[in-house]
Amino acid sequence: MAISIDLNADGSGNGVDLQGLLADFDANFSKGSFNWGQFLNGGFFDGPQYYLSDEDSSSSYTDGFLATTGSGDEFSYDIGTHQIVGNLDALSFGETLVQDGNGDYYLSDSAADISGLNLSNADTGTVLTALYSGDSSELQSVFASQGVAINGSTGNDTIGGWAGDDVLTGNGGADTFEFDTSGNFGDDTVTDFTDGTDLLDIDFNSVTVASANGGADTLITHANGTITLTGVDFNDIDATDFV
Repeated sequence: MAISIDLNADGSGNGVDLQGLLADFDANFSKGSFNWGQFLNGGFFDGPQYYLSDEDSSSSYTDGFLATTGSGDEFSYDIGTHQIVGNLDALSFGETLVQDGNGDYYLSDSAADISGLNLSNADTGTVLTALYSGDSSELQSVFASQGVAINGSTGNDTIGGWAGDDVLTGNGGADTFEFDTSGNFGDDTVTDFTDGTDLLDIDFNSVTVASANGGADTLITHANGTITLTGVDFNDIDATDFV
C-alpha cells in the first residue's frame, strides 16, 4: 500500500475529521479571482513544488494546498492543456508555508499530509486541476481505487476510508472510525482499536462480529465490506463500541 495520509492535531490538540476536512474544502475553498498559485524553488512556469492559497478568510475553510513532486522531478504548466503536469507524489492541506533547512517548503499547520500518490502527467493534471477549482473528488477517486493507510493524530480523530482496502490507525486519542456502507467500502483494517475509548461508526445491527486469526483479532462483517480489529478479543466488542 503506497498511499499514506498522516493527520496532525492542531495547536490546541484537536484531532482531524478527514472526510469532513475534504468536504469543507469542496464547499468553501476559494482561490480568488487573480490567484494562480506559485511554483516553488523553480521558475514562473515550473518547479518541484506548487502552492495555491485560499483567499476567502470569511469561510470555514481557509487552508491552501501544497503539491510536491518525487525526488528530482519538476512540475510544469502545459500551455496546451492549461494543466500542471509532472509526477505528483505528495499533497498537504494547510495555511502557513515555511522552508526547511534544505530549502524545501512545507505547511507547518497542515491538517493532513498525503504521500505515495505516484501520479504522472495526465493523472497529475486531472487531480490538480480539480483541486484548483475547489474539488477533491478526483483525489478521492485515487484513494478509492488504490486503498490508503491513514495514520491519525494524537487528538480525537474521525477517520474514514474509501472503497479500497484501507488500513486505519488512530495513534492515540478517542477516535471514531467511520465506514460508508452506501457502497462497497472494501476489507479494512483498524490496527489499534481501544475498547471503551474508540468507536466504530457503522450500524451494529447491520454487522456480525466474530473471532478471527485464531482469536487474535476481531472480524466485523457487513454486506458491503469487512473490518478487522487487530489484537482485539471479539468478546470485548458489543453495541457500546458502535455509533
